[in-house]
Amino acid sequence: MNCPYCSREMEKGLIQSPNEIAWIKGDKRKLFAKADLHPDSVVLSELSLIKGSAVVAYRCISCCKVIIDYGDEASDLNNR
Repeated sequence: MNCPYCSREMEKGLIQSPNEIAWIKGDKRKLFAKADLHPDSVVLSELSLIKGSAVVAYRCISCCKVIIDYGDEASDLNNR
């Protein structure tokens, strides 16, 4: 995948967590970050009590950006 900012090749990897991984609207940290408690949130990886959560991500070494394609269901490793 090429970086949408600089067009250089991106490195494929994972973002992992022992908790659910979610994007939550706003610019302030939430005390309870569980996505279903917040309107307009997007679950990036469902929680598995055995495996935790993991989502495929691409890193641009040049721009220091990380891209997650949450429209691709295969990016949530717990959906596989």
